[in-house]
Amino acid sequence: MKRARLLPLLAFVAGGIGGTLLDQIHVRSHVLRYAHPDLFGQPWWVAPQFGLAVVAILLAAILFTHRAGRKSEDAVPLIADAAAFVAAYAVTGLLHGHPWPALIALCAIWAGMILVHRDRGMFVAVSLALAVVGPVYESLLTWTGAFNYTVTPLVLRVPIWLPALYLVAGSLAASTARAISFGGSGASNRQR
Repeated sequence: MKRARLLPLLAFVAGGIGGTLLDQIHVRSHVLRYAHPDLFGQPWWVAPQFGLAVVAILLAAILFTHRAGRKSEDAVPLIADAAAFVAAYAVTGLLHGHPWPALIALCAIWAGMILVHRDRGMFVAVSLALAVVGPVYESLLTWTGAFNYTVTPLVLRVPIWLPALYLVAGSLAASTARAISFGGSGASNRQR
């Protein structure tokens, strides 16, 4: 019970710190520019926004996992999905001037993540939902003038590859929800 109460706080802190650090890839590689940066090219609200986003995404993924009502038979460690997400973020920075290869690389990372998981249906569903909601949110945020993407081509003011990055994020969210819902993170997660 105590763990359940701490989960949103831990997700907020981890999401705020992790998201802000990953966002530095976009700031440093000039993928985006904030209107009013305070520290290291980012405004004060970036960390809390990432924290809140991770809490919302994780709680939604956990709810979906519980509604699916199945026990997990997946053996992929959570750390592998986290590493794939960090690699995907790095791809967007490294290939900032090459949007189509970035899109292809992100789709390949996501497809690889899906193929190694046994709970493919859950992973695909969470990923697809996030691939729609995430870019729509970011598109709306760019309309406020808070930041803008400096790479092209843009679709609804976000990079062409952004939905694919959210696909990878969705796989990480599903993996994290699975680990929380079924205990463990990977091979120790197997339940019969």
